[in-house]
Amino acid sequence: MFLLPAGCSTRIVPEPQYVPAADLLDIVKDFQRLAREDVYRFPIPKDVTGINIMKATLVRLDDYEKKTPGQFSAVINFNRAVAYERLRAYDQALAYYRKVTESDGRLGPEAAKNSAVLESFQRILEKPLPTHDPMEYIKVLDEKVAAWNDLIRKHQGSPYEYLARVEEERIDRAKVAFVELNRYRMKDGNQLVILGYGQLVTKHRQSKNLYRYLVDFADFYALLAKEYSIQNDPEGLSFDQDTFDQFAKSALRLYTEVAQVDGILEKVEAQGKIEGLRGLTEKMRRLSR
Repeated sequence: MFLLPAGCSTRIVPEPQYVPAADLLDIVKDFQRLAREDVYRFPIPKDVTGINIMKATLVRLDDYEKKTPGQFSAVINFNRAVAYERLRAYDQALAYYRKVTESDGRLGPEAAKNSAVLESFQRILEKPLPTHDPMEYIKVLDEKVAAWNDLIRKHQGSPYEYLARVEEERIDRAKVAFVELNRYRMKDGNQLVILGYGQLVTKHRQSKNLYRYLVDFADFYALLAKEYSIQNDPEGLSFDQDTFDQFAKSALRLYTEVAQVDGILEKVEAQGKIEGLRGLTEKMRRLSR
């Protein structure tokens, strides 16, 4: 905020970036630049007020359209479509791209091209997953990953590559979650989960979600340590300290990797879990003596 010069009213005048956009150019100029950011490697950018730029732009476009009905409809709908697709709301994005195509303006060909890409996205997303057989379920997930890989190669270097990577990553994470939930129904289920997490963090080392995956991986090792201490009384003869430590140390190594990185949301979480696991480890050592 800044004040008017001396002698004038002391009315507070808002700084320009906090004034509602007066025209369409003000709304879309930064949005169009930020909309091309890599949403696989980086979080969706924020505007000057700290709000998700895609969500903020949708609100501003609605407000502009209400104030100036009937003006620049194709431009408004095209930018709406871009915002929705970056938010992975593909149905809404397609609906607005089709409106642009039907308007027969200069944005029509690009809107039609983008619609075709999103339709290929929808075909993969809408492929049904079998529920009767866990192995068939995983097989179809693998087929979806292969399909996303094809789109990644096809749209390399464009925002659609980044979106396809996000969708592929979601499938990879879902596969690990599925195995983790069903590990007692599978032979060597725990080892399959560990293998799955290892592949996830290796494949998606560039993802914005990497530290979340490392914490989840560590959580699984910590769970194995807790389960072992429950299944084997630490005060009895069946408890093996080395086996417990193997799980606990693996969890601590992953938590520590995250806790050493500055500027990430998972840092404090990992630090807290390190302290909790150290406390559990010390308790097991005392009880097992």
